[in-house]
Amino acid sequence: MTKEQTQEIKARLRSPETAIPPMTDPLGKHWRQPRRETISLDDTHALMDASSFAQLADYSSTHPSGVYPGKMWKRHDGLFDRRCKTEDRVWLLCWFGECDDPTKCSNNYRQILVA
Repeated sequence: MTKEQTQEIKARLRSPETAIPPMTDPLGKHWRQPRRETISLDDTHALMDASSFAQLADYSSTHPSGVYPGKMWKRHDGLFDRRCKTEDRVWLLCWFGECDDPTKCSNNYRQILVA
């Protein structure tokens, strides 16, 4: 990705604070993930650098235990689907979001772009 393409994407993106809630649950003190401020989001993509990508735990075949708002991980979508062509596989940023019912969390995802 060229510098110009990255800048163009960044211009369309918004701050993660508007979509990914802070991780305030006490269980989150042992969960390692990049800071929300290092990731820019739009309705379909998450733009991050290689360091932030590397800090995300990989849960390509399952979901992490401990469900609470703000918890982020990455998933290699299509990796375990034999019908999915290799070129169609994408990395996704996933996170648990807040819901109206405080006993539940939403599952959210965006395709990852590393710049």
